[in-house]
Amino acid sequence: MLKEKLPCDILSDEYNYFFTMLTDKFQPLNERWRLALENRLGGQFKPISIIPFHHNKQFEEENFIVLNEEMDKMRNKYDHEKLFNLIYPEDLNKQFSESQFINQLINKLVKKQGKVFILGFTSVWLDIDNPNVVVLGPDGALASRYDAKIEHVRIFKKLGMDTISSTVYENIEDLRKKQTEYPFFVSAMYSSGGIESQAIFTLEDLEAFYSKLRPVNQTEPIIVAKFIDDIVLAPNSNAIVTGLNETTMVSISDQILRNNQYMGNIYPSRASTTDQKLIYEMTIQVGNNLSEQGYRGLFGLDFLITKSGHCYPIDLNPRRQGGYYCNVMSSQFDLIDLELAVILDEPLPKFSYSDFQVDYCWAHSKLTPYFPNMKIVKEINEGDSEGPFKKIGSTHKAIYYPRGYILVVGNPGFYLTSGTSYKKVKLRLYEETEKIISKNYELYVG
Repeated sequence: MLKEKLPCDILSDEYNYFFTMLTDKFQPLNERWRLALENRLGGQFKPISIIPFHHNKQFEEENFIVLNEEMDKMRNKYDHEKLFNLIYPEDLNKQFSESQFINQLINKLVKKQGKVFILGFTSVWLDIDNPNVVVLGPDGALASRYDAKIEHVRIFKKLGMDTISSTVYENIEDLRKKQTEYPFFVSAMYSSGGIESQAIFTLEDLEAFYSKLRPVNQTEPIIVAKFIDDIVLAPNSNAIVTGLNETTMVSISDQILRNNQYMGNIYPSRASTTDQKLIYEMTIQVGNNLSEQGYRGLFGLDFLITKSGHCYPIDLNPRRQGGYYCNVMSSQFDLIDLELAVILDEPLPKFSYSDFQVDYCWAHSKLTPYFPNMKIVKEINEGDSEGPFKKIGSTHKAIYYPRGYILVVGNPGFYLTSGTSYKKVKLRLYEETEKIISKNYELYVG
């Protein structure tokens, strides 16, 4: 633990505290969740943000705890206090679950307020053994199970979907011996956003890929898929499971990619009517299959559409996704209230796919530097984060972390815009994000 900021009277004041891992671009949603909890349960709630590094003054939370064991090790190794990294959400969950300080605080808060709620981007590896703790999302054990790539392959094949030919290798040695055809696409067992997955053209590529995997992935099987070189679009679906065989689509958008890495989304999707029908049907199929195992809450699928006419499902994301903020903000239907009703097993309002649709275009993107070891040279908070949904055509730009710090890995910023033309919004996003990245980061040479 590197830093904390908590009220001195947290165990005796009038507030009910909940923990949240919704940070950076999702940060404004903590207020909406706070209000939803108060409306449903009464009393006054306040969030405690669990973050991998402290934000700059423009985004600093009232209450927060920094958890990042890897940063401690990295700073000690390189003897540099201004290095920081942004760990994966599931790694943050794991450190949260294993922290003695956190568990002691949870137990004290349970005595004070009865229930403690935990709100995460994902509930993968979130494991708190306390009956008075409520996870505001899918069950952690189920999410962890379906986060594994091997489960994605099994589900898609079980449901008879058109899938990319793939092979599961037990370990890197097995892959080296048996995989003779290049190029191919390789994915670690636990990966998301295109990170820890890569096109492999040579044995040297494979060795470099493996050397950079997190330890958890170096001990797991590896998925190898046929290399596809005629991709024309990479759609993403969002849906919510509310009961047994009750799955409702929320949105279909197109992913914005940098090579194979996920950067953001643009809505609505430009997939053909035929492909959108397939995406809809496959998403409902997968959701209903998950529902049979007890899964409840949001999830999504990633797809590839090819020139040869295939629409392949490639990833199952058992969690909220990158477009979650936009889905909440753009919808006229209260998605957070719906999520909370599902979690608390309360009666649900009537709703359908059409209730989440809007007649304009929105797009968002990370502001990730192209290279590691980039220094942040400017802190940005331009435009209201809700602006693009209130005034179509407006823009929001943010860099969340302090100027002068060197980012080893991760995404420190966010760009959001809207409009009436998909083509114009996409062009604006690409042009402006390139300018922001080039002007606000510089390579650290030390």
